[in-house]
Amino acid sequence: MSLRRFYLAPEMIGSLQPEITGSDAGHICRVLRLSPGDAVELFDGAGNGYRAKITSASPRRVAFSIEKKFALLAESPVHITLAQAILKDRKMDDLIRQLTELGLDRWMPFYAARSVPLQAKKESATRLARWEKIALEAVKQCRRGRVPRIAPARDFDDMLAASDEYDLKIIFWEEAAQAFGLNGTAPLKPKKIMLAIGPEGGFDAGEIQRAQACGFFTAGLGPRILRSETATLAACTLLQYRFGDMGPGS
Repeated sequence: MSLRRFYLAPEMIGSLQPEITGSDAGHICRVLRLSPGDAVELFDGAGNGYRAKITSASPRRVAFSIEKKFALLAESPVHITLAQAILKDRKMDDLIRQLTELGLDRWMPFYAARSVPLQAKKESATRLARWEKIALEAVKQCRRGRVPRIAPARDFDDMLAASDEYDLKIIFWEEAAQAFGLNGTAPLKPKKIMLAIGPEGGFDAGEIQRAQACGFFTAGLGPRILRSETATLAACTLLQYRFGDMGPGS
């Protein structure tokens, strides 16, 4: 039987008395009914796991003694950054949960020319905090070792400017001449990949031209028109299958 698993903030790892406080402590005591002496698994969100025992427990504070440190091995060998055009309503919330399960390394939301909720820029700090919380909860559930990094929302050209560090850059576009496939000029085993997905209305031609000028390959996802959120999940799955840990060579 697997141990109950909890997130321990990295700054707590080296302390004499690592502890979890707040609502998570209440959940451990009141819902799970764990008590001193119970063994648990902790993780720090940076790829490390810890076997620990509870030394004291109250609804406000649960303290641990760490017995063993070990590496968590559920991370993809390829670092995928998704540049996702802002979508309306709570679609982004659902996406960050699912993308965390698929092994996404970094999420970079941006405002495209056809993004609808431009007025939501003033809410960006609140949304960022919510996305970080959703990603952390998803990591707990899927037993990953690292929490995806989430960048503040930016403009399209700022997103392009941030793409210089990547080995492979792909922008998915419904008008691309061919479905997903790369020619001989693309790296065979990229370590860092950026993919860009547009908003509900898609990218405009000017955005595609600017992305191509920055070294992005254009690719499609078949003959059917996909919702943006469907395209996002399909594209991430394809990249993990071809370059990551979901394919036959993983």
